[in-house]
Amino acid sequence: MPTCRHCYGTYTRDQFIHGNGPKSQVCVRCGLEKGLVEEHEVASLYDKSTANARFSAVARRWSPLMWLSVLWTAWILFLSDVEPWDLYTLILLALCTLIVPVYMFFFSSKHMAVMARLTPEYERPKGH
Repeated sequence: MPTCRHCYGTYTRDQFIHGNGPKSQVCVRCGLEKGLVEEHEVASLYDKSTANARFSAVARRWSPLMWLSVLWTAWILFLSDVEPWDLYTLILLALCTLIVPVYMFFFSSKHMAVMARLTPEYERPKGH
């Protein structure tokens, strides 16, 4: 993947502006900040609301795994020594650990649909 020569970020080819000279190997964000292109010329640039919506969708997608790791850590540190609750919470955590991958598999198409809806249309320029 190409790297932006201003911010040194690595992005896919559609996140770069098209051109030679000063526009060569410049991502859309840096090109807009440096004044190389206008905002209406870069269709692949996400505005603030789209970027926030995409971040929220990704956070909703991966939050069950984060919560599962937090709960396992809490069980290991605090609840494993408490007498009847250690077994009850262990069984509950084991069930959740088995259910979360199935849940994520069944709702993966919904996540892909949300991300496709939040991705702006982009027509790749000739030569890209």
